Amino acid sequence: MKTFLPLVMVLVQAPLLSAGETAIQKMVPEPVFGGEMLVREAGQKNPEMVLLVHGLGDEAGTTWDGIIGDLALHYHVVAPDLPGFGKSSKGNHLYSPAAYAQALNILVMSMPAKPLYLVGHSMGGGISLVYAALYGRDLKRLVIVDSVGVLHRLAVSQYHTKEQINQNLPFIPSGIGNTLGRFSDLLLEKSSRLPVDPDVALNSETMRKEALGANPTRIAALALVQTDYSLMLGRITTPTWLLWGDKDKVAPMRMARVLQWNLPRTELTLFSGQGHCPMLEDAQGFLAVLARALSTLPHGLERVMQKDQTQDLSCSNKNGQILQGSYGTIRITGCKNIRLVNIAAQHIEIRQSEVEIMHADITAQGEQPAIRVQQSRLSVTGADIHGHTGIVTNQSRLDLAGVRFMETPTAIRAEGNDSALLSSSSVKQFAGKTTAIHISCPLKAKETL
Repeated sequence: MKTFLPLVMVLVQAPLLSAGETAIQKMVPEPVFGGEMLVREAGQKNPEMVLLVHGLGDEAGTTWDGIIGDLALHYHVVAPDLPGFGKSSKGNHLYSPAAYAQALNILVMSMPAKPLYLVGHSMGGGISLVYAALYGRDLKRLVIVDSVGVLHRLAVSQYHTKEQINQNLPFIPSGIGNTLGRFSDLLLEKSSRLPVDPDVALNSETMRKEALGANPTRIAALALVQTDYSLMLGRITTPTWLLWGDKDKVAPMRMARVLQWNLPRTELTLFSGQGHCPMLEDAQGFLAVLARALSTLPHGLERVMQKDQTQDLSCSNKNGQILQGSYGTIRITGCKNIRLVNIAAQHIEIRQSEVEIMHADITAQGEQPAIRVQQSRLSVTGADIHGHTGIVTNQSRLDLAGVRFMETPTAIRAEGNDSALLSSSSVKQFAGKTTAIHISCPLKAKETL
């Protein structure tokens, strides 16, 4: 049953449309946070609806002003100011992606029933993913623009600190060692923590005031990076377009790669030379790509097929290699900055190396683990791992994002000296149960996940 929100007042009719029509701005009751929400509408007579969800910043829905007019020539465009931002009500509330998704669903249900296209930018992308997971059964298309979300809070913190100092920070330095790298990694893990548990800070009105100043932007930002998307990604079935500025220093490209792998039908388009807000940097160029995304189904990610896999691959004492293809066993020893991209394999063995795996399908045979890592730093972005044991680690740092351990009794097992695990939006599937692995923790010998 639809819940219709009565119109409280029309604030202004502003000439936002390039064709000379007018966009209506109105305040409507917003029951999730108990205030009012400003909603912009244009092209109301069009048969399909595009809901635009903005990111952090008090510009709020005005972020979309440069494209609303052209979109409204073909779509019924709805661009709200999210509660806590712009001209909508502000307060000391838990501005979480889940609460925002609920508020947007109520807004959509209050409007005439139309095919719905959802476009979310930055924080709005994270909110849109939650919306698609919870309410997206009839969602026609999902468009995620330079989204912030998906990665663990610590992974985001590390990314931004590394961008600031423009330097790679290895967990276990080779040779003499990189003192800056070693201490920076430890500093990042400590500095990203609040004086209180982030969930406590978010869920208590008193603590939101003391720790976050009751500031909606701070609350929304922390709630976004505290959101665990591990179990949500598997629920999204909507065809999805990912639109990303290739010079974005706010939303790591890694987030797009995680979504590429984990969503069933997804296509990534990059804006050359652009940053975090392509709709502001080149409105017409962005509009052309968005129009294609709204009218065309994405192609989906092409994956390397697991072929005969009788060929093995070895890499020793090399730097900066990019490897791809289908193999039996891949052995990497004493290497730095090695990238395995679009890989299919039965077993990967990494010793005293720095390795990044992006988009891989690894199917172990028998009792052999899919990946064995020793005295190394391993980053995995988007991978399906099958076998009795997923990863065996010894004195290594694991940074996983969007990894699915498929019918794997033991996802990760530590042996030997201590290791460290940072895992974002990953899952273990076994015996009909799916368990989220969204965590940062040390791993001692014989510990398992």
